[in-house]
Amino acid sequence: MIASHLRPDPEQLGAEWKALVEAEYEQTERVREWQEQDYYQSVAAHFVDNPHREGDEMLNRLRSFCAPELSWLDVGAGGGRNALPLALLSKQVIAIEPSVSMREALTQSARQYGIENVEVVDARWPDGAERVSADFSLMAHVGYDIRDINRFLDGLERATRRRCFATLMSRAPSGGFTQFWPEIHGEERFVLPALSEFVHVLLARGATPDIQLYPRDVEHIAPDDIRQNARRRLWLAEGSAKDKRLQQLVEAAIARSIDEFKEPITVGLVSWEPKRA
Repeated sequence: MIASHLRPDPEQLGAEWKALVEAEYEQTERVREWQEQDYYQSVAAHFVDNPHREGDEMLNRLRSFCAPELSWLDVGAGGGRNALPLALLSKQVIAIEPSVSMREALTQSARQYGIENVEVVDARWPDGAERVSADFSLMAHVGYDIRDINRFLDGLERATRRRCFATLMSRAPSGGFTQFWPEIHGEERFVLPALSEFVHVLLARGATPDIQLYPRDVEHIAPDDIRQNARRRLWLAEGSAKDKRLQQLVEAAIARSIDEFKEPITVGLVSWEPKRA
């Protein structure tokens, strides 16, 4: 039998995906200077948005599938940026979120806007997937660091009656500021899989995905955000020797041109029909 990259084995792709995720994780654990029990504690507020907002083309696409008799499953719901606006137009949203701070942000936002048809579940997908069922499912920016991507998708498809949706960027969020890694940490950064790798896995699994691309708004980026994000992405403690050197490099880059940090990152909305048993 002739091996062919044109007909990849989904299990082999899953193994390669896992190897990338574990390499990135091992590297992070080896160089990190700070620890947080809940990684999102300091940034949870950034994952909250007005559920009535307009002008969000990707959200509007998801809204077009909503109906009062239909339900959604949002895996990795975060602060409810998608779960809450979908709930306004649907029968129910089941929001799966393992982060304490994210669940608190979601619950608080739901209370603020009087949205009562969101069930918030403390779970790490696909644990408990066999007990969940919805018409549509969504995984928004949660696939990058999933070790067993096939098991994750198997659970998503089993829980979905009509159509699965996923959003991923063309570059994983942790892939930012990689240009500083060699000087600060003495090695190249391992970069997590993202949109193109995800679509590759779906195709290998036999899915026929629909892909819609949206530009990511990077026009308004403040220098203070760049400094803090660089520190966070390189896992440095504020004021450490490495952080002081990093801030020097960042300041020099900002002085040259802030456009250096405005990469044209694309966000993809991928949808496909779940496999039927």
